[in-house]
Order: sequence, then structure tokens, then C-alpha cells
Amino acid sequence: MGEAACTISGTINFVPTSPSQGVWRIEPGVINCTGLFRAKRAITGPGSFSGSGTYAEASPGSGTCLHHVGSGQVDYTIPTMDADNRIQEQHDFVFAGAGSFTTPSLRGSFEVAPYEGNCVSRPVTRATFVAQAVMVRLNGLDH
Repeated sequence: MGEAACTISGTINFVPTSPSQGVWRIEPGVINCTGLFRAKRAITGPGSFSGSGTYAEASPGSGTCLHHVGSGQVDYTIPTMDADNRIQEQHDFVFAGAGSFTTPSLRGSFEVAPYEGNCVSRPVTRATFVAQAVMVRLNGLDH
């Protein structure tokens, strides 16, 4: 088993497909972890992070401005001295401007700062995010 503390940052895009749901995409993003991958491989630096999926209004009637639950797939790279380890996992999140997320390996919280849209006259369609997470990898999870 390996454990690491990680920060993840990047841009997230929201594309409404109806008043109460839509699709999201993270690209580009960076994951930077400190710790061990597979219990013996020291993580050597930042890797790429991307993802996509769907979201829905968290509470019907609350409006769609950054009150979402969502799911999808994330794809990220953890570099070590031995190799760049690519990981693809299911991703679930809940947020209202800040929130929490889980994957089979990552557990954490994040904050979002909108920069396209204002939640008053236009929905937020693009934002920057910063996340803090703990990564726990069991050897059997590697793909």
C-alpha cells in the first residue's frame, strides 16, 4: 500500500444541458503528491490531471449555480523514479462552491473560484479549482 498527500489544481468547465443538469470537464489540471506510491516508490513531482462527467442540481429548486452533485472519470499521472503511473478512476463529488470528492484512491475537499459566469445573471461555465486529497493506493488497484 502507498500513501501520499496531494494538491490538485486546474480549470473546470460546466456545460448546462438543461436547467438542472449538465456535463463537466477538467483540463488542464495538475496533481502534485508527496509520499509513496506502492509503498516503495517515492513520488518525484507533479503529474497531469484531467476528467469529465455529468452533474445535476444538488437540491431541486435551489438553482444550478454551483450546487451540484456529479460523477465521471478522472485520469491522472503519478511520476516516480521507476515510471509515470497513469491512473483512471471513477470520480464522485458534491459541492456548493466548496465540496468533497472521492475516487477509489483519492479522498479530499476542494474549492472553486468562478471566472466565467456570476451566479446572478449567467450560470458559471468555467472556474478554477484547488483540491487537497489523501491518496491511498493498494497494489491491486493499479491498472
